[in-house]
Parts: sequence; C-alpha cells; structure tokens
Amino acid sequence: MGGVLALKDKDKIDEWEMIFRGFGSEVDGGGKLDRIRKILLLSYSDLPHHLKNCLLYLSVYPEDHPIDVEILLDKWIALGFIEEEDRMTATDIAMRYLKELVNRSLIQVKETRHDGKLKECGLHDFLREIIVSKSKEQCFTTVATGYCTSWPDKVRHLAVHNFTDNPSQGFCRLKCLRSVETFWYELPLTTSFLSKFLCGGPKFLKVLDLAGAELDNIPKEVFKLFHLEYLDLSGTRVKIIPKSIGQLQNLEVLLLIRTTITELPVEIIKLRNLRSLAVGRICDYSNNFALWGFKSPDGIGKLTSLERLRYIEADGGKIVREIGKLVQLRQLSITKLRREDGKELLYSISRLTNLRELHIGSIKEEETQHSVSPRLGFLIRLSLSGRLERVPEWVISLQSLGTLILQNSELSEDENAIDCLGRLPRMGVLTLHGAYEGETLCFKAGRFQKLQRLELFQLKRLKWVRVEEESMSSLQEFVIAGCKLMEGLPLGLQNLTKLKVLGLGDMSDELIHEVQNLDKESEDYQTISHIPQVGIGRWINGEWKTEFL
Repeated sequence: MGGVLALKDKDKIDEWEMIFRGFGSEVDGGGKLDRIRKILLLSYSDLPHHLKNCLLYLSVYPEDHPIDVEILLDKWIALGFIEEEDRMTATDIAMRYLKELVNRSLIQVKETRHDGKLKECGLHDFLREIIVSKSKEQCFTTVATGYCTSWPDKVRHLAVHNFTDNPSQGFCRLKCLRSVETFWYELPLTTSFLSKFLCGGPKFLKVLDLAGAELDNIPKEVFKLFHLEYLDLSGTRVKIIPKSIGQLQNLEVLLLIRTTITELPVEIIKLRNLRSLAVGRICDYSNNFALWGFKSPDGIGKLTSLERLRYIEADGGKIVREIGKLVQLRQLSITKLRREDGKELLYSISRLTNLRELHIGSIKEEETQHSVSPRLGFLIRLSLSGRLERVPEWVISLQSLGTLILQNSELSEDENAIDCLGRLPRMGVLTLHGAYEGETLCFKAGRFQKLQRLELFQLKRLKWVRVEEESMSSLQEFVIAGCKLMEGLPLGLQNLTKLKVLGLGDMSDELIHEVQNLDKESEDYQTISHIPQVGIGRWINGEWKTEFL
C-alpha cells in the first residue's frame, strides 16, 4: 500500500479518495490471506498499462524460478512494453520500470551484485497467483505443461514447462503469439518439432527463447520470422549460424552462449538493430578456466547499436580498431588479445565512454600490460585474464572500479603487487584466480577500505595470508579455494570485525582437519569465533559438499 500511495500526487484529492474507498472495501471481511490477496490485487489494478504488461509477463516463469534481470529487460524491450523517451536508452527505461515495480513491492529482488546492480528477481507466491490468473483472463499467457493439444487461439505468450510429449496439433492456430519461452522438459524439443510449430503458425513472433533445447541446427522457419527481435540458442547443440541470419532485420538480441559456434557469417553485419551479441563458452580444465570466443567478420564496427558484445576474438588490430566505433557499448568481452594489440585496444576503449564492464583475455603466455594510461574512469567492473607480472598503471587509475578479477596474471611477490590496488576508493570485490606467485600475501593497514568480498583461488605457491589492523575494514565475505600449500588460517582475521562468511574450499587435508578440530581455548579459535559462518567445501564422490562449523 505504501508503494501505491507514494506515487500519488499529494495535491489531487480525488486520487486519494479513490484509493481510500478502494482500500476500505478490499480489507473489510474475509480471512487474513483473502485480505492480502485483495490488497495485492488493488496494487496491481493501480499500475499504469505499460507496467501491467511488464508484470504480467513474469507469469511465464515457473514458481520460484530465478529470473535473470538482464534477460528480462531485453524481453520487455523486444515485446514493446517500453515506452520511448528522449535522451534515454530502452535499457535504462526498462531498468527504471523494474525498480518502480520493486519499490511497489510487486517484484522481489533475489540477488544484487556488490556494485548495486540488480542480478536476479522473482515473485512472491501470493502475487504470482494473481498474475497467473490475470494472464489467463486476458489471454496474455498460456503455460504448456504435460500433454496438451490446444490453447486459446489469441494467446500472446506461450511458456513450455516440462513437456512429456511433443504436441504438434494446436500450435498452428496460435497466430497472435509474440513470445515463446522454454524451460525444462522430459522429451527433447527437437529441430523437427520446432519446424512443425513455426510452419504456418506465429508470423509475428518477437521473442524466441530456446536456451537448453536439444537442437542440432536452426530450422529454416526461424529465419522467416521477420519481426523477431530476441533469439536465445544458448546451451543448444547448434554448431553453425547460416547466412540466412541476415534476413532477421529487426533482431536486437542474439545469444549463443555455451554452444560450439566459433565463427559468425558476414551477414551478421546486416543486423543494424543488434543491441546484444554474445557467443562463446567457458571450459574448466582442472580449475584453469579457458574462455572460447568467436571470430568476427570484418565490419563489426557498423553495428553501432550494440550495448553488449561478449567474447569476440581480437584477431589482430583490425577488429580491435573496429570496436572503437561501437560507442554505445556498455559491456565488452574480448579474447585472444596479443601484446602488440594492447595499445590499440586501449585507444579504442577510451572512445567508449558508455562502457562500464570490460573483460580482456590474452593469448596464452602473452602479456596484456602496456605503458599507455588512458582515461577509463567510467569502468566499474574489470576482468583481466593473462600474464601481467605487475598491475598496469591504467588499472590503478580507475577511480570508479567496483569489481576487479585477475586470472592467471602471475603477479610477482612484490610488496606493491597487490598493495597498489588497495588505494582504489570504490573497489568492493577482488578476485585473484591463479594471479599471484608469492608465498605470502599481506593486506596492509588502511588499504581496501570499501572491499566487501575477497576471493583467493588457485594460488599454487601461497602459504600465508596476513591481514593488518585497519585493513579491509568493510570485508563481509572471504573465500579461499584451491590454495593447498596454505599452512594455517589467515593471520589477523580478528581484525575483520564485519566479516560474516569465511569459506575454505579444496584446501589441504591437514588444514581442514586442523580447522575442524580447533580447541575452543586456542588462539585460532578465538580469531574466527566472531564470524557467523565458517564453511568448508570439498569434492566427495564427484560432488561438491559444504559443511559449516
């Protein structure tokens, strides 16, 4: 109710009287749960039309299903739920819609990154019941579960939940469909079934989410969907994107994560409305992560609407220069960078003033460091993968940086190797993954004052960690994993007065045994007794098991 009232004009008495009359009638009579449902219904009814559509669309998700915020906003945009405004991108407007629904307590925030960015959201069960009911009334959404043969002809959004059969009848009449979502299913959602579904069926489809479907190739019918704006084939067995992709002139989002696709045809350059392009996969080779990207055709710089470009291979200076033309980019991941490309890349990045998140992966054994120090103060998230030996000067100058991930950097055991990062005023998350070669790692007094999460992964030579007084004074989570030579708990843990979680994963048997059997009178026990959660993780019979002390 507070969310409803907060948005009312205090000078318009008639609006307040209308809410008062509605509120009074809804809460009178009935049980407590019934009154709650009535008040939620009143909150829904008070929404403007565009927010109702955004909220109703969440009815496609199964109960308690985590909803990726970035993906949800892209779908809202593709489906035309976002009203255009001058000087604002559709992504920013969509995020504002989401936050308004959150402020009204209609959408719940499930996970937030340390920089404050919303990551996952969801619905309360009570509210989901109302939304599902309203969606059915308006033929807004239909959920296909089990064996079904027919749905309302005018339904606009179809969600496939747990098919036990592949019904080919009934789909051909769904001429009004605007989106298709697929979740889990017992029988594979095959290429042949998808062809039958699309043949002669929905011509005005805008969103086609087939993530995880067992498709070997893309049916030709997909490329006849001229109005398609969102296509997700992540996690499928599709190996090749055909030239006919160029026919999807209105496509704005193309997701090909966790596939074996390594190259895109030149026809991709025709898709001038693309806002998001993601192609690639991450492989875990004994905890040394390898990132596979895609080879881009010449002319990628013509896709000037791109806001997110993930896992593009540098492939020489030409592609690196082309990236500098994508001035709308907010997120960029580039792989296979060579040492000689570094200067050119930083020049290109310095032109991307909208860029907020950057991942740079170098060719194995190549360095990504360089002497150029461009002004990249707009970056809030940075990931560098590849040998550095020392932290580049331009990284130390990133005054807005909130998250830094260093992988396989081989930073030397130098007093300044890590200490220089402690002066960054806004850093909230630091991950060192195989990034430090020293035996001792010291966090000095007065450094890392805003750090909330610290991760030390696969530091093969590390034996001791020391935390001085007044260092990392805001730290809440400290995770150490795969550092098997560590001889004891970090020294100075008692100085981390705000620490809520200490995680130890895949450590030596001796250290784990020591921690599990600490004497309550011992000094080590006293140093961790103030930490609410101390977790120990280990691989047991091929499964990751975590126990808390």
